[in-house]
Amino acid sequence: MSPRASAPARARAALGLSALALLAAGCAQQPPRTVVKEVRVEVPVQVPVVAPTDNAARIVLNANDRLRQLSPLELAQEVAPRDDGALAPGHAVQLALALMVSHSNGETFRAQTLLDQVLRDTRPEANDWRPVAQFLADRVAEQRRMETELDKTRQARDDLQRRLDEANRKIEALKAIERSLGGPRSALDKP
Repeated sequence: MSPRASAPARARAALGLSALALLAAGCAQQPPRTVVKEVRVEVPVQVPVVAPTDNAARIVLNANDRLRQLSPLELAQEVAPRDDGALAPGHAVQLALALMVSHSNGETFRAQTLLDQVLRDTRPEANDWRPVAQFLADRVAEQRRMETELDKTRQARDDLQRRLDEANRKIEALKAIERSLGGPRSALDKP
């Protein structure tokens, strides 16, 4: 365009150039559209299987929590004498645990008997309880060993106390004899 061109001509030329630029932009390649498709895939879900021995352990742990919250009277009712030989393995293990928690005299022997009964049981349901019964039997054996040591210590303490009391009686008797003779003589009183 010449510098002398009229203003309307210049406006038409600018308009034409703009239209040409827009037309060229419309013909340019557009980025491809992203198409989202739904695809269904079946995923196998595996439900965890709880082994029977794990279930037995859970039952014993829950029983332990429950037993520790019982009052002494309730615990005494829990371990009341019954026909221990007729108990199912699970009940025998739970009773043995209650006996271990009660700490009553002779109850560890009864608990050991129950656990041995489960360990020797040939019924299929006893298989699930054997590992827990063995664990508790080991704890009962340790508890019984400690009770035996405690009894020996108590007996030694009582023996020592008896000997101390006897020695004190002899000292008191000697003091009484000394007083009856008129008290101790000083070194100046001796001829």
